[in-house]
Amino acid sequence: MADLKKRLLEFIKEEKLFSSGDPVLLAVSGGIDSMVMLHLFHDCRLKFGVAHVNFQLRGKESDDDESFVKAAAENFKAKFYSNHFNTKEYANDKKISLQMAARELRYEWLEKVRKENGYHRIVVAHHLDDSIETALINMFRGTGIHGLKGIAAMNDKIVRPLLCFYKEELKHYAEQNNISYREDSSNLTVDYDRNKIRLEIIPAIEKHFSAFHKTFSENISKWKDAALIYDQTFKKIKKQFIEQRGDEFWISIPKLKLNQAYKTILFELLSEYGFNSDQVSQIADSFESESGKIFLSASHRIIKDRKHLIISAVSTTSVSEMLIHETDEQINAGKLFLKISDRTPKEFSIPKDSSVSCLDKKELEFPLVLRKWKKGDYFYPLGMKNLPAGRQGKKKISNYLVDRKIPLPEKENIWVIESNRRIACIIGERIDERFKVTSSTETIYVVEKK
Repeated sequence: MADLKKRLLEFIKEEKLFSSGDPVLLAVSGGIDSMVMLHLFHDCRLKFGVAHVNFQLRGKESDDDESFVKAAAENFKAKFYSNHFNTKEYANDKKISLQMAARELRYEWLEKVRKENGYHRIVVAHHLDDSIETALINMFRGTGIHGLKGIAAMNDKIVRPLLCFYKEELKHYAEQNNISYREDSSNLTVDYDRNKIRLEIIPAIEKHFSAFHKTFSENISKWKDAALIYDQTFKKIKKQFIEQRGDEFWISIPKLKLNQAYKTILFELLSEYGFNSDQVSQIADSFESESGKIFLSASHRIIKDRKHLIISAVSTTSVSEMLIHETDEQINAGKLFLKISDRTPKEFSIPKDSSVSCLDKKELEFPLVLRKWKKGDYFYPLGMKNLPAGRQGKKKISNYLVDRKIPLPEKENIWVIESNRRIACIIGERIDERFKVTSSTETIYVVEKK
């Protein structure tokens, strides 16, 4: 194994991450990766301070991590910065996942410490294995060539100098140099996509392809170069397909379809507006359908006109319809925010709260349509029976809302979820009898209105 200190300094220089005399801020969790990084920076006589975030997610274990990192920083006579966050409360308030909440809190605070204390860069301990996992996650979820590049060595003020090392090299270095570290118990679970890839998928691949890590990391390097060439070419042709008209951007469907690679071009055009691979496929499929279809990302809306896709910012539009894909976990439609999850009958009890709609997933056909209710809509309210023959349980939504004595302003903000033109539920009100959870239900599709 080549000397890690020498390789680290060479990588920092090659990638122009920072100059050797620049003070940098190390983000240290206490795990093996960041502790090896701390020791390498000390042994290479680089200038650094140490920052640690206590997310208060694992009780005493989180507090012990903080004490451990503080002691290590003091041992190296480095300035130490720490902060505590109520991550669960932040996630609930912002209606985002714990992982996303932790990321936002961490980087916002690290940047604040960096600015206030004169550090040139924030240094995090991602390594080659992390980059491989990221490329695989992007590949499985659907991505363009940029998603195959893995993790960037530099992203604004954040740098990742350990991307020249594999995880095994860091482990070996820790053993050789008796480096102590803390093990995060959450890393040993398979609750998250990244841990599933790390603990299950990659080990399964390595049984058949022992050189997987080396080969895949070499591929990532090639894909990075390919992406540079790709970007240069795409920059030249982008103006051919998109036209700005006031606050809107118009894409000509006929002109786009003249290019054999139009679906890939469409993905690149729309990904910068927050649309994912599944959504772009749906948009491309809509080219032969009638006008008026609406697609929504977190930031933008697309209206499919007869000959154009018309893109506008969500803040300037009134959203009335969008698609829900099977992989979606959160939906933001203006003032309506939905949290979506799959649960099993064994682990989940159906709440009485009407803000939570529980549906039998096998009865749903994706993508679902989330839209405002309209005149003529009807459904079969859960529990409504004993109506005249031929109309058992059927009720117009307009009549249902009258019976519920819902005021007109509130009626205008009533949403429904539609599955293959059948209304599965009225959000925050009642589900349809045809989609109810039964004793044969295997997966409960839970839609929670926040």
